[in-house]
Amino acid sequence: MSAHLHMQQSSFSPPLMNNLSPASPPISATLLSKGKHTIGHETNLCRAPIWHTRPHSNDDDTVVSPVLFGHPFRKVEGHCLTTTDQRLFAQLTTTYVRSGCPDSRQVPFSLGDAATTMGHDVLGGRQRSLIRSSLGRLRSVTFESAMRHPDGNQTVLGWGLIDGYLVTTRGGGKGWVKLSETVAHLLREGSVTFLHAPTWEAICADDEVAGRLWSFLESENIGSGWRYSLFTPDPTPGKAPSSMPSIAQVLQLNWTSRPRRVAQRVREACLAIERHDRRYRLSLAPGSQAGTWVLTCMRNQTKRRDSATTIPQVLIQAWRQAYRSHLPSPRQRSVLIELLSRRSVEWIVASLDEVPDGTDPFGYVLELDRTLSARDLHAAKVAEARWEEEKQRESTTGEQSILELLGSVAKRFGQSE
Repeated sequence: MSAHLHMQQSSFSPPLMNNLSPASPPISATLLSKGKHTIGHETNLCRAPIWHTRPHSNDDDTVVSPVLFGHPFRKVEGHCLTTTDQRLFAQLTTTYVRSGCPDSRQVPFSLGDAATTMGHDVLGGRQRSLIRSSLGRLRSVTFESAMRHPDGNQTVLGWGLIDGYLVTTRGGGKGWVKLSETVAHLLREGSVTFLHAPTWEAICADDEVAGRLWSFLESENIGSGWRYSLFTPDPTPGKAPSSMPSIAQVLQLNWTSRPRRVAQRVREACLAIERHDRRYRLSLAPGSQAGTWVLTCMRNQTKRRDSATTIPQVLIQAWRQAYRSHLPSPRQRSVLIELLSRRSVEWIVASLDEVPDGTDPFGYVLELDRTLSARDLHAAKVAEARWEEEKQRESTTGEQSILELLGSVAKRFGQSE
């Protein structure tokens, strides 16, 4: 057994940037550049409706998902996967990408780190058993991806998440998994969603359903806003079915006889997300047809600061010094309170202190704020444009890579015949 435990790292900690080989894919350097608190989750699996907040005994858990770069894939075998399985799997893919996506597809880990990832404070016999159970579920799952050819023939690729795993109590508890060829291929091609680990952990600790919803929304290109159906709409004659799973499908809230309870549960999850990630504004409202609901999602590029309700004393003192002991008027106070939602107290005080002679202090501060706001807006638009280009490039590259993978499988079968 010890011969199989040769590991470069014993935990999920990221390797140093200079450990990457020249052959490492660009996605590895990108993930490393985002810092140690960023998780790299395979995008299709982040979107797919395969993660349950609670395990259930029904192993016949066929799931059809249309989101593998626009091509359907379906779960045909395996146990029910849980959201804790998702977090463990995401940490494994993160280590793989940070390590430069080695050809071996082998990912080392420590049992202590795996237990922490799954929400356990200590590592004991029960926690080791839960880790093995999670790895067993990840190993059991089989998906099928299909490609139909112009001549009417079809090629079907069967694939899973991991090919195998090993755990041992030696050395304080460690192990490794071997990612499947298909998952490793997608990761190398850049099919990665970046998740902020502390935020995900905080949301999951508050509400497991909210944690699953947040990870799904993070994989989405929401732009200035997007609307999602809570339930799968009834088929419309002559109209192609939606290529996006419904929110109820993503969250595996299969209470078809209790739609109002599902809506209430999603509202609770939305509130939990807004508590921990202030970039989001989420609202669930009845749709145009009876019995339907629509989730409207808006996500800002940066987190908002809490709005001030009072003016700090240090700012009042700086104001009185600039205006020869005069206090701000009610109108000026309201503008200052609004300004505090964007600028720090220190910035306003320093601006009042550097007002040129003969210039109105308040007008000078507001002009500085307008200049910086225009600059920030321009920078945000540039960043958003780059993000759009990056997501488009990822989608195009990923779709091409999965088609190439399916094509190579079809070619191999053709040669064997």
